[in-house]
Amino acid sequence: MTNMKNLILLFSILFLGNFSFAQKKQITKTKLSLEKIDAIKNIYLTDKLNLNSENESKFWIAYNDYQDNLRIVYRAKRLKYRKMNLDSSNLSETEYKQFIDDFLDYEKRKIDLRAKLIIDLKEFMTLKKTVSLFRIEDDFRKEMMKKLRSKNKK
Repeated sequence: MTNMKNLILLFSILFLGNFSFAQKKQITKTKLSLEKIDAIKNIYLTDKLNLNSENESKFWIAYNDYQDNLRIVYRAKRLKYRKMNLDSSNLSETEYKQFIDDFLDYEKRKIDLRAKLIIDLKEFMTLKKTVSLFRIEDDFRKEMMKKLRSKNKK
């Protein structure tokens, strides 16, 4: 009986070790993919906005600050959504109201971040390039989705 328990314990440890390794590998793979996408996006935006060397460094400082803050806001929203989705069946009206207030706060913070970016960009970029940035971002997103879909079909 003791041998059986030891055998089960050994298999459990091996399984958990493999599972943990697989998760770390997936996280690393995802991180590399995000870094790769960010690098491609940087090249794409620099090219499409036709940034000169002086404006390019200023642009990336402002844009990276915007992206970093946007990710922070998104993570906070995602954590609240996850909690809401896990336990939404027993929520009170007050909790639903709080959820809606949090959602509106998230949307407002996104708008505030975009407004700050526009203000920062207006200092050194033309208004035409500033306005075209958001269209170019959308074009990039669509292009990446198209590539992802075609890759998934293969």
